[in-house]
Amino acid sequence: MFKKLFTTILVFVLGLGLFLFAFSDSYKLSLKARVKYFMGEYKEARVLAKEAFELDPYNKMAFSILAQSKISARLLDYVEDSKRYLKKIETLSAKGNFSESDKIKIKFYCEIQLEKYDQLAPTVMTDKELYQACTTQYKKFKKIHEELF
Repeated sequence: MFKKLFTTILVFVLGLGLFLFAFSDSYKLSLKARVKYFMGEYKEARVLAKEAFELDPYNKMAFSILAQSKISARLLDYVEDSKRYLKKIETLSAKGNFSESDKIKIKFYCEIQLEKYDQLAPTVMTDKELYQACTTQYKKFKKIHEELF
């Protein structure tokens, strides 16, 4: 008798949980955010997760995706900034000989990216390829900085 009652209550609680999960706007948004996150669309995932978290601050999935997407977006920004700074360095180095102001600019670009890399905080959930791209960019700036200064 106890087993039947326990099983019935357990099935009811699980069913109620699934029902609430399926019809909750917060959880629907957090599922969309999760899909966007795993597709590499970190900024869109952050927007959806933030909206889901604002609807339900107890939604752990939304909180987790919000935190992870912020970290991944920061890594993605690092890679994009690195490419932009490397283009500027390439333009300056195409002139031939460097003026003192050119060297200062290059040093400034390198130091910005070297410091930003130290502030990146990847987690276990962070895309390994994205973090590897950051590390590759970091090594380029470190090499340039060491060669010139």
